[in-house]
Amino acid sequence: MIGLRASGFGLRVAGIGLAVIGLACGYRRLDRQPRGQAWHRKGDTLRLAPFRNTTPRLGVEDRFEKALSNRVVAASPWKLVGKGEASRWILQGTLEKYEVRPVGLSLGNDKLKASAGSASRVEVIVVASMELLDGQTGAVVQSRRGLTFSNQYRVDQNFASFDNRELAVVDSLADDFAESFLTQFLEGAE
Repeated sequence: MIGLRASGFGLRVAGIGLAVIGLACGYRRLDRQPRGQAWHRKGDTLRLAPFRNTTPRLGVEDRFEKALSNRVVAASPWKLVGKGEASRWILQGTLEKYEVRPVGLSLGNDKLKASAGSASRVEVIVVASMELLDGQTGAVVQSRRGLTFSNQYRVDQNFASFDNRELAVVDSLADDFAESFLTQFLEGAE
């Protein structure tokens, strides 16, 4: 009987010790963290401003805007409103860099010697900046500059074939961007 009480006491002491160690290491549960920022209120309205594109690659801004719109609807506390509607918050983005570069080269083979030296993998890099504006005053509430996202993709035979798959690659990268940005933004990561 005494052994059971001592071990129960020992388990409680060990549990408290682990909790203290967890707190000392900076561990915290994000779902129980108080949200002091005004933009975390559930049900507030958000409007996405059209993305600006300062890159030479035209049309990619629409894909990033669509991916972010889908992510806001699926995983944010806000209610997304249409382009012309008034909203409590406005989220706007700028695509600053869009680069495609080969990162792997094919050595070719006996049948396709002409393919030697062509890209076997490419990396797509996008740099964007995002701002959350107060919809009533227009003041910048939160700003994230120089957000860099990249991913590598396999190219079938030569670099020219990448052009056929580029839109699918851009859509995939836009989804990654939207998920990562929104997660970091809502969790308060810098």
